[in-house]
Amino acid sequence: MKTLMVVDPQSCSECYDCINACKKTHGVARAKKSSSMPIFCLQCHPDKAPCARICPTGAIKEVNGSLKVDEDSCILCRLCMIACPIGILVIDDEKKSAQKCTLCMDADTILPACVEACKDNVLKIFSLEDLEDLKTDTEFTDVLEEALKIYKTKT
Repeated sequence: MKTLMVVDPQSCSECYDCINACKKTHGVARAKKSSSMPIFCLQCHPDKAPCARICPTGAIKEVNGSLKVDEDSCILCRLCMIACPIGILVIDDEKKSAQKCTLCMDADTILPACVEACKDNVLKIFSLEDLEDLKTDTEFTDVLEEALKIYKTKT
């Protein structure tokens, strides 16, 4: 099942709790903090992900709908880091491998560590099925259309 992280940047208090929880869970933070909000892997489609496509050893592989770095195959060439459109892959010096967010699918957690740690409740996890359901929700669609009208008048 394809899962995505959605961030509400206006509600983020810039506390770093999500980044610290990620680091505690994985040994290295697989997410980064911009000046005002956390940035996470875009969870690209496995067939189209620039990081996986450029990897010369095929170390970035699909596992249960998410891309994961095979630590034994990674040669630390850093091409994945360059190819990533948001530069979100990181190097774990201890594991001697590139790392990327898997939404904690490789950890013993129900929710991703960052979502669980976020006291501001700005991080949400959605499946593609959830998003399709929202599209058919007429009340949500009306609210979204109204928000877009307001946004367009301000820009």
